[in-house]
Amino acid sequence: MIKIALAGFGTVGQGVMDLFQRRKESICERLGKEIDISYVLVRDSAKRRDIDFYGAKVVSEIRDILQDEGVKIVMEATGDIDLGYLLIKEALKKKKHVISANKSVLSLHFEELSTLAQDNEVYLLYEASVGGGTPLIKPLQDLSLHGEIRSIQAVLSGSCNYVLSKMQNEQVSYGDAIEEAKKLGYLEADPIDDVGGFDTRRKLRILSTLSFQGKIEEKDITLEGITGLMQEDISRLSQMGYAVRLVARAFKDSHSIQAAVHPAALPIGSFLGSLEGAENGVVCVGDHFGKVSFQGMGAGRYPTAHAMLSDLEDVLFSLRRKQGPPLKTDLAIVPYRKSMRFYIRSAEPMELAIDKKVDEHVWITAPVAYDKFKLALPRGAVGIAICK
Repeated sequence: MIKIALAGFGTVGQGVMDLFQRRKESICERLGKEIDISYVLVRDSAKRRDIDFYGAKVVSEIRDILQDEGVKIVMEATGDIDLGYLLIKEALKKKKHVISANKSVLSLHFEELSTLAQDNEVYLLYEASVGGGTPLIKPLQDLSLHGEIRSIQAVLSGSCNYVLSKMQNEQVSYGDAIEEAKKLGYLEADPIDDVGGFDTRRKLRILSTLSFQGKIEEKDITLEGITGLMQEDISRLSQMGYAVRLVARAFKDSHSIQAAVHPAALPIGSFLGSLEGAENGVVCVGDHFGKVSFQGMGAGRYPTAHAMLSDLEDVLFSLRRKQGPPLKTDLAIVPYRKSMRFYIRSAEPMELAIDKKVDEHVWITAPVAYDKFKLALPRGAVGIAICK
């Protein structure tokens, strides 16, 4: 019997249990061994939940999981930074494989935990941490081994994409779109982690580190969220043929890297501009393989749980390499200076070259570097990069 411990029984954890029970028989038949979720770690065992524990022992202390040598795999979906970090670190030390959906912990401690897993010859897999149900981590690791990745452009927040596409398609206000996203469970009561771009920045930190095989930290990534956008901006750009999305962008040029998260106006018919609802999408460009795109659901119980179950099968059937690519030490992080045209809404005068006037107090600039544009943008003005 291979014992599995499931840490966290919220939205994702319950999804993992449900999908595991549906797939358990098939996995056991193919594996030729019995497997089961033997432990579930929760804060409140009396809390009502949608999904049953299916006979698993319900515990509230991580030592119950760590001290059982029969537990070979820990599936971590706590959503808690301190608890998640402690559990992952101690489980790896005890040579237990770890599957995590905790992007915050991975972003903060990526190199430490990756090294710990490698030293103990166990898996640390985290497909669910970045794209929800969009398969990204495994294919990006393969691509980076067989050809140098030069750029990543992505929509990595299903919740923000839901808000922005709803504003575009239904002409609702930012506030109304936010409230609808909360009702559907895409956003927390305090949505700043998503709409401020922090969640997307963590994901880009993980993806760019893997893709470029060099350490890119959160502090290295320029950040701008969607909180300043209004319905009039979305509608006006839509009439001009653009869809506004929160994009994550990272570029490698020789030995330097620049990365940013910011709102962008994308052609409506483009791959990223056409993403609707809670969809995620990633476009990678690299040597030898050219351009590769990935698309899938970026939010929700079952897309994320599916990613964790996929990682589970990779562990059980040894389908992945335990050793990650060596990180390069000669990469320099430079400020984000991509040159683009910008949509501006401002009641104040600006010292920027203007390509055309769109409306009263609304202009499109001539191409200008992002960092110079942000310095010149008047206080209270809205600026949205226009990307190809």
